[in-house]
Amino acid sequence: MIVWRGLHAEQVQAVKAVCAVDELSDVELTVDCRPGAAGVALTRDGSQATLIYGSKVDLMRGAALLAGKATQATTFEIEQRPQFKVMAAMLDVARNGVPTVAMLKQMIQRLASMGYNELWLYLEDLFEIPEEPYFGRERGRYSQAQLHEVALYGDRFGVKIVPAVQTLAHVHNALKWDAHHAVKDTDDTLLVGAPATKTFLTHLLRAASAPFITNKIHIGMDEAYQLGRGSYLDQNGYTDQQTLILAQLKMVVGLTKELGLKAYMWSDLWFTFASPKHEMYDPDVHFDADFKASLPPVGQVYWDYYHEDEQTYRDRFAQHFELSDDVVFAGGIWTWSALAPNQSKMLATVKAGLNAAKASGVEQVVATMWFDDGAEVPLSASWYGLQAFAAYQYHDDVQPATIDDEYALTQGESPEFYKLLDQFDNFTKGINADADNVSKIVLYEDLLLQRYRENLQKADISTQYQALISALGKLQVRADNRLTLTFYRQLAQTVLAKSQALQAVAKLGAADAADETATAALTAITACKQALVKLLGLFREVWQQQRRGNGFEIIDVRLGGQIARCDTVSWRIKAWQAGRDDLAELHEPLLPMDKRSNGLIGHGLYKEIVSACDISF
Repeated sequence: MIVWRGLHAEQVQAVKAVCAVDELSDVELTVDCRPGAAGVALTRDGSQATLIYGSKVDLMRGAALLAGKATQATTFEIEQRPQFKVMAAMLDVARNGVPTVAMLKQMIQRLASMGYNELWLYLEDLFEIPEEPYFGRERGRYSQAQLHEVALYGDRFGVKIVPAVQTLAHVHNALKWDAHHAVKDTDDTLLVGAPATKTFLTHLLRAASAPFITNKIHIGMDEAYQLGRGSYLDQNGYTDQQTLILAQLKMVVGLTKELGLKAYMWSDLWFTFASPKHEMYDPDVHFDADFKASLPPVGQVYWDYYHEDEQTYRDRFAQHFELSDDVVFAGGIWTWSALAPNQSKMLATVKAGLNAAKASGVEQVVATMWFDDGAEVPLSASWYGLQAFAAYQYHDDVQPATIDDEYALTQGESPEFYKLLDQFDNFTKGINADADNVSKIVLYEDLLLQRYRENLQKADISTQYQALISALGKLQVRADNRLTLTFYRQLAQTVLAKSQALQAVAKLGAADAADETATAALTAITACKQALVKLLGLFREVWQQQRRGNGFEIIDVRLGGQIARCDTVSWRIKAWQAGRDDLAELHEPLLPMDKRSNGLIGHGLYKEIVSACDISF
C-alpha cells in the first residue's frame, strides 16, 4: 500500500486514480509530497519516498511514475523537467463517435498520468447552443452541464479542458439543417459578412466557452477551400479569399475579446491563399511585417502529421513566426481513416515534429486524435501514441525503449499490444509512410466487384495476419483494455476470412471454373459471414464501453451491409451453378485502383472502397 503525505484529500483521491499500481499490491511505501520546481523529482529509499512537483499535473505524472517504478526497485532517483509550457491532447468527438462523459474522465486520468496539462475537445457541432436547437441535433451533443462537469474533473488532475470549435468551415453537419440556411455560403462554409452569421457565431462562442474554466479557445478556420464560392458569390460577386478570411477572423476575434477569451486558429489557409499554386504550407510563401501586424491577436496552430524529416518542420516553423509570435505545433497520433492506428507513421512524424519544435523555440504542442471516416478506431487504441508524444516533453533523446519503459511504468501494462496494431496495415517492413489501410480495404472490398484486387496482390495478407492473430492471442493487457484486445483479435480473424473469401470468389471468373470452385467459394463466404457477425457484436460492445450510441448506426450499416452482401453473393453463386447467372462483375478488365494508391496497396475511405456507385447522391 502507498501512503501519500503532504496532500489534501482531493489530491490523494486524484493521485490514486492515476496510479496503475493496485493499492493492494505488495508495495509498502510512504511518500512525502511537496511543491517545488516545474517537473518532478522522485527518490525512494526502502519504505520511504519523496515526490517534489511543480504543477498539479506534475504531481499526477510523478505519482504514476513513482508507483510504477516502486514495483521494480526499492532504491531509485528520477528527475524530469518539462520542455514545453503546454503539452495538450486534442480529442476529435465530431466524427460520429462521441465519447461518454465517463470515457472523457478516464482519458483525463490517463493524460494526467502521462503529463498532459491540457485536453482540447474538438467539438464542431457537438455541444448545446440554447438559441440554436438544431445545432448538433441527434448527433450525441454534450449539454452545457456535462461539459462543465468534464472541465471541473480535468481541473482536479491539472488538465485544462479547452473548447475547439469551427467559425468558418467544417460546419457541414450544422449546415445540413434548413434552420441555418441564412448563414450558409457552401455546404461546408459559413457566409462571411452576413448579419445572421455574426448572430450565429455570437451564440456559438458564448455557448462553447461558458461551460469551461479557461479563457482559451480554438476557433478553427482551416480548409475553407470553397470560401466565397457559393451564396456569397451570388450575393456579392467575387472577393479574394484572403480578404474574406481576414474579415471573418477580425469579426470572430472581436467576439472572443468581448467574452474575455484568448483565441487560437489553424494556420493553413494563410499559406494556401497566399500560394500561387494554392498549396497548403507552400514553402515559397512568406509574410512581411505589415501583414503580420494586420492580423488580430490570435495564436497560429501549425498542423502537420505527414513528414518524417525534421528539416521540413523547422522550415515551416520559421515561416509561422513570420505570421505570429504565438506559434503552436499540432502533430498527430494517427488514429484516423483506418481500423487501427498507424503506429510506424506516428512514431516517425512525432519524432521529427517535436524535435523540430524544441529546436525552433515552440512552447505549446498538441497531440491530435482525429477519427475521420466514422470513428472506427476505439479510443482505447490511442494510449501508446499519446505516451510516445509525451516522451518528448521530458526527454532530450527519445528512443523506442524510452517510450516503452514509461508506458509500462505509468500505464501498468506492456506496450506490445499497441505496437502490434501497426501490423494491420503496414506491409512495408518499415514506415507505413503513405498510410496504406489494407485492413479497411479488405473489410469493405466487395466480394464481386473486387476493385482493389490487383493492388492487394502486392501484400501477403495470409502470412502476416496468421502471425498477427497468433501474437494477439498471447498478449495480456489491463482489465479495462481486454475488450479492446478481444475486438482487435476478432478484427484480424475477420480480415483474414474476408481475404480468403475474396480470393475464392475471384477464381469463379476463370474460364475453367467448375462446381468445386463454387463450393469452395461458398464455404469461404460462410466463414467470412460468421466472422463478420462476431466482429459486429464485439464492435458494438467496445463502442458502448467508450462512446454514446449516436453514430453506431453508421457501423451497423457498414458491417451489416457486408453480412447481407455475403448472402447475396452466395445466392448469385448458386444461380451461377444452375446456369442462371454469369457473374458478370468478375469479368471486368483487371485494373489497379488508381485513387489514393501512392503507397504499396492504397488508402481508401469507406465510400471509395465499398462501391463505384454513389452511397448517396
